[in-house]
Amino acid sequence: MSKKGGSATIDQDDSGFMINAGKTIWSGLGVEAMYYDLGESSIKGSVGDKITLDDATYVFTTAGTVSNETSGYGLGIFATTGNAEGLLSFSGTIRLGLHNWDRSGSTSLMYESSKAFDTRFYNDGVDMYYGIEVNAGLTDSLALNVSYDAMGFADEGSLGDSGSLASIGLLFNF
Repeated sequence: MSKKGGSATIDQDDSGFMINAGKTIWSGLGVEAMYYDLGESSIKGSVGDKITLDDATYVFTTAGTVSNETSGYGLGIFATTGNAEGLLSFSGTIRLGLHNWDRSGSTSLMYESSKAFDTRFYNDGVDMYYGIEVNAGLTDSLALNVSYDAMGFADEGSLGDSGSLASIGLLFNF
């Protein structure tokens, strides 16, 4: 997404969260399910400001803010070095899967937007995701988790138009 002239501002940074659960099924390989909410993206503009989204240009007819919220769920596979069990033990995991995502919202601030803008800025689809994480054991059943996840939003089953989530959290082993 880009802007052309005027004072339009694009904000694609927000707080989000992810919850995932997995089960090792064979020698460090497993399956997982996840749900995420990546927060809100917004475009703030004045009358006449132009933005370009997916090679199409849109013009603000009214000043204001256009926003969407992105959330979804996915299923995937992972490979892990094991569990971080015990103080100062370490483990790592990589994962790959498909996620079903939804960008919800609506606007009437731009002309040529009744259908074309809506189908680009407010849409849904199924694409790939991947993640990598490192865990540091704190106790036998609790570890500090640092992870990075990237999710595609091009609706072509790829990692195109990706968004990402970096996180620090706790991992419970039971």
